[in-house]
Amino acid sequence: MRRIIMLGVAASALGLGVPSSVLAHCPLCTVGAVAIGLGAYQLGVSTLSVGIALGAAALALGLWMAKLVRRQYVRGQRAVIALFVFATTVVPVAPLLPGARGLYIPWVGQYGTTLVLPNVLIGAVIGGLLVLLAPGVSRAFTRLSGRHVAFQGILTVMALLAAVLAVVELTT
Repeated sequence: MRRIIMLGVAASALGLGVPSSVLAHCPLCTVGAVAIGLGAYQLGVSTLSVGIALGAAALALGLWMAKLVRRQYVRGQRAVIALFVFATTVVPVAPLLPGARGLYIPWVGQYGTTLVLPNVLIGAVIGGLLVLLAPGVSRAFTRLSGRHVAFQGILTVMALLAAVLAVVELTT
């Protein structure tokens, strides 16, 4: 019995026996993101807003994890790691939350084509862009005011997210 338990622990440590459909960087993170997203949706928050918050958190986590690899193996390695973490956090959540929007592309095909994109993915891209935009806004604030406030970077991200989420919730 002890031998079977040890084999099970070793297989788990090596990732053997893990379903191939779970491709997230951390299954616990993905389950947590799904739970929070579904909970927010059940409380009446739009799926677009859930996507914005999820995308911002996913990209912030990806940028943080990209800094953990100290040696650079390929050019653009940090961006690739951040994008991978972002995708593996957001994509598994998208099928679980309802709502989609059509994107008409007139120059594809004779009559154009329409892509149906989940609201969560649209929101996640917006949230990720807000996280990327925040350092520039923070620098502009410092340049205009002439001083740097403690925790200004975090406050800038939170203020941008709060403003965009308020606009989304009031207009949708």
